[in-house]
Amino acid sequence: MRERSAHRHELLTSRLLTAGNGAVSAVAALGFATVVVQPDALALPLPFQGAILSLYGAAIVVALVALACSRRAIRMLNGAVAIGYLLLVASTWPVVALTRSESSGQLSWVLTVNAIAVLAAVIAWGQVAGWIVLGVLAVFVPLLRFALADTTANAITNDLQALGAAMLLCALAGAALGRARRADAAAAAVREADVRDAESSARRDVEARAQALVHDEVLATLAFAARASTEMLPVLAAQAHRARAALAALATPQTGTVAVSAFRSELQDLARAHGAEFVEEGAEEQSVEVPADVAAAMTGAAEQALINARVHAPDSESSLTLRHDGHGLRVAVSDDGPGFDKRGVTPGRLGIAVSILARLRSVGGLAEVHTEPGRGVVVDTSWQPGVPAAAIQPPPVGLLPDRDMRLAGGLFAAGHLLLAACSFVWLRNPLPGLLAGLALAAAFVVVSWRADRARAGVVVCAAALAVAAVCTMFAGVAVPDTAGMPTFAGMWPLVGASFVLGMLCLRSRPRTALVLLVTVVALAVMAVVPGPYTEMRAAVMRAVVVVVATTALAVSIRTLDRHVERDRALTRAASTERAWLAEGTALAREKTASWDATIGPLLDRIGEGTALTDAEVAQCLVHEGALRDGYRAGRLDVPVVAAAAARARSRGVDVVLIDDVADRDIDDDVLERLRAWLVGELDRADGSFIARILPDGRSALATASSDTASTRFGG
Repeated sequence: MRERSAHRHELLTSRLLTAGNGAVSAVAALGFATVVVQPDALALPLPFQGAILSLYGAAIVVALVALACSRRAIRMLNGAVAIGYLLLVASTWPVVALTRSESSGQLSWVLTVNAIAVLAAVIAWGQVAGWIVLGVLAVFVPLLRFALADTTANAITNDLQALGAAMLLCALAGAALGRARRADAAAAAVREADVRDAESSARRDVEARAQALVHDEVLATLAFAARASTEMLPVLAAQAHRARAALAALATPQTGTVAVSAFRSELQDLARAHGAEFVEEGAEEQSVEVPADVAAAMTGAAEQALINARVHAPDSESSLTLRHDGHGLRVAVSDDGPGFDKRGVTPGRLGIAVSILARLRSVGGLAEVHTEPGRGVVVDTSWQPGVPAAAIQPPPVGLLPDRDMRLAGGLFAAGHLLLAACSFVWLRNPLPGLLAGLALAAAFVVVSWRADRARAGVVVCAAALAVAAVCTMFAGVAVPDTAGMPTFAGMWPLVGASFVLGMLCLRSRPRTALVLLVTVVALAVMAVVPGPYTEMRAAVMRAVVVVVATTALAVSIRTLDRHVERDRALTRAASTERAWLAEGTALAREKTASWDATIGPLLDRIGEGTALTDAEVAQCLVHEGALRDGYRAGRLDVPVVAAAAARARSRGVDVVLIDDVADRDIDDDVLERLRAWLVGELDRADGSFIARILPDGRSALATASSDTASTRFGG
């Protein structure tokens, strides 16, 4: 299962190519039985003929069983097909010699369908192996022709076209497997990176939730408990129970989605509880669902904004607005109170920074606070969903690199110039053949000069040249002077035009290639009216098979690209979600366990609703200060400083430690001396004590101020 997951795209591509090879084998066998005519075929022993049929049958069977096989099994089966084909071709002459059959005659056409062995070799061992097998067959088949004295025009034309078809399929198959392997490798690398990002995101989310929870519930509970009157005890007990429940909920990851209707109801209840007006704007999208963590963050931020409005502007009118913003949501809390100057906010104030801004950032949302003195306050939070995986569509590109495309085009051009040169031998008037060869060579150069998606000008030029080559059949190429009807060799411009169309498939124009195929076949039929003739059917069949096979492979590769992108997005989402849940749950449980051990018993004691002892009040102050230090003390929050702060708080000192200049670099040795200096200052502190690391550019590194003294460190 792990092997399939790591190579899933390569496995899918191998199955696809194996199915294609089986289809080629089936079409070749059908064509040999119904279309191909060889009146002077080489007599072969029945067992050898059975071996040939068995090989074709094996290729078809392999295509079927590959759908349920592993990648390794598919490779082995295709390797057996490739080796079997090579052995059959290599043993043809020894079999003829040993059985004393006729040593001349037409080589069986099924032994020249090189694409079957080449495609199987690519699947089994890679594209390089496919080129090697193609090279071996390109040498051995002509030698076998010469040994059998089978060097007719039809034979030469057939072999050149068979090599061209095999070359085209080898290029496409190699491109497909290469893309699949790169996709698997990239997917693995991306998954690892996404897992790291998800774990980091989970830590930030848990920290933000924890800090918001501490600010909204725990700090308020501890602060009020240290100063509570008898009348406040029942209310304080209820708040302690809420804080305890919030701590327990922190360890439960917020997953799934919340319907917009439920989210709206929660906001309405929140507005009603705080005496604010609820307003809804925009049309609700039917498909909108809010992730649970986003809904919790937006609701918590809105609640904190309403609390701030009630505390700092008790006589103001407040409103809570839910806006439907496309597929996203906006929640705004506004009041008409006195407002404030954001630049004058004390660094130690945490309501906006922790409960609103950081809370929304942790879930991928955005929060902004708009205010000026005398103009009220607007807290605006928003969230937009990400792009769905199904919407990802890779841009259309070519299927081969520029170098490989030009090499293929050069080989095709050379092969058809060779056929044009043969016109001087085959035809009394070689000019039409020469013109056809030149037109096709020019078409191959035009279509293979670049490998990206062919532009309209390239398509028009290549198509015009291919059609012009087919039209030369009107001038006698299709009917040599040695035959009374069109021959297979005379139809080579038609098959050559099909290779041009196959090259268009390589440049991401498969639909255009199919349309042009209909055009050139129609021209071929018109060229030999009142046909059709026997050998013409074979040429038309080869042209159709070449274009249809390359089109099918090109479309399959493009479909594979889309599948890869969607699969990669879905896999990334699944893996990151698992990593996020694992990391977030572990960190949340760690924090919950730590707080259960430290402040849990104290919250339980407050929840009893009875007056606290002096020692318990001191503990409330110590824990309240330690929790505040946890997210504003930064580099000052280390055990040795925390212990000194706890000692000071136990003496009744109000300690504030601030490090809000994380961009100021401090050498480790200097930081250690700073902490040691701070411990000494804390042990001498009385009344209130504030220590702060200063921004870069100040003459001192840090300051410490108390009711009795003010000192500086590093300046």
